[in-house]
Amino acid sequence: MTATRVRRGGPAPETSALPAPRRVLVAAVAGCCAVGLLTVSSASQVLAVEAGDPPWYFVVRQALWLLAGVATAAVAARIPLRTWRDRIALPLLWITALLLGYIALSEVSRRIGTGVLPFVLERNGSTRWIGLSAVQFQPSELAKLSLVLCLARLLSEPDRDLSTRQGVAAPVGVAGLLATLVMVGDDLGTTVLLGVVLLGVLMLAGAPWRYLAGIVAVLGAVAFLAIRFLEGFRAARLAAFLDPEAHADGAGYQIIQSQIGLATGGLLGLGPGSSRNKWGYLPEAHTDFVVSVLGEEYGFLGLVGLVLLIGLIVLSGLAIARRCPSRFGQMAAFGVTIWLGVQAFINVAVTVGLLPTKGITLPFVSYGGSSMVVSFIAVGLLYRVAVEEPAPGRSTRR
Repeated sequence: MTATRVRRGGPAPETSALPAPRRVLVAAVAGCCAVGLLTVSSASQVLAVEAGDPPWYFVVRQALWLLAGVATAAVAARIPLRTWRDRIALPLLWITALLLGYIALSEVSRRIGTGVLPFVLERNGSTRWIGLSAVQFQPSELAKLSLVLCLARLLSEPDRDLSTRQGVAAPVGVAGLLATLVMVGDDLGTTVLLGVVLLGVLMLAGAPWRYLAGIVAVLGAVAFLAIRFLEGFRAARLAAFLDPEAHADGAGYQIIQSQIGLATGGLLGLGPGSSRNKWGYLPEAHTDFVVSVLGEEYGFLGLVGLVLLIGLIVLSGLAIARRCPSRFGQMAAFGVTIWLGVQAFINVAVTVGLLPTKGITLPFVSYGGSSMVVSFIAVGLLYRVAVEEPAPGRSTRR
């Protein structure tokens, strides 16, 4: 009879040939950042020269924001989940609400003709930025992280019953507060994104379908009212989405040029730096429509590679959430994953003409400091969820 060796302390741990989700997450984010630097470098050169700056002006700024993002992600990954839950979630909510409230008040002031408030910056008719001309920040980006943390905190409370109105009221109230302030600040795209994050997290947390349907109805009503009664450009964008050719000289110009760039790229693209749209044909080529320049220069295969990287971020985030023993960690990981995945989907869908123009950036790829840094903080939180183990003797459902 052959003796069987038993590992002291219990059976050998299960092994897997697949890499750990956190490693896949880091690799996919690094890939997106590399794609972003290459594409922004090409898409922004002409714009920089026309503004009197060196051709590498925007890509250098993007690289600096990338370094700042990596640093903040490293700090975020070292913060225990208990600290995120007990000491960061609520203070961050109030700070975000104050900043958004200031932006909203400035927008009201602008509409009644008294001008924007100090330190609020107006760009392309919108007042979504706060700071100085050299240093700017978009508080609506911080609203995404704040919402995820507050939802995770509320939904991890042991006595919260999502089958009752009282149990759902607080998460909906927090989301409603942030979404209202963002909407008054004239940012419908982020408002819808916050609503989708709320909907997704509540669904994964087990909320009844009747409450989810109610949230969908409210989101639809808000979008309709915003298009119908607020800024007229939204109705023009919707009309251009339905029939771009009929609005080729107005609201449909941007999407038509984006589609021309994608079609020009074909299967393999025109080659690095060979985009024609960047020569002033496509507005916001290095920000909201960076995917069009990518498709033009690297072709359909380049777009497929980008979509695969985004898919890896989403899949690794879902795997991290599923494996986490902490209820707070699960909800936070689900929230971050939904946020990044839906935002990426909206950006790509707008670029190819599947959604009306929204002004939402592609995480880790589009030019922009606020989005880059806050998205990296979210990745740092996601990484922390992946590596943290529950303390011995403590409940793993907190």
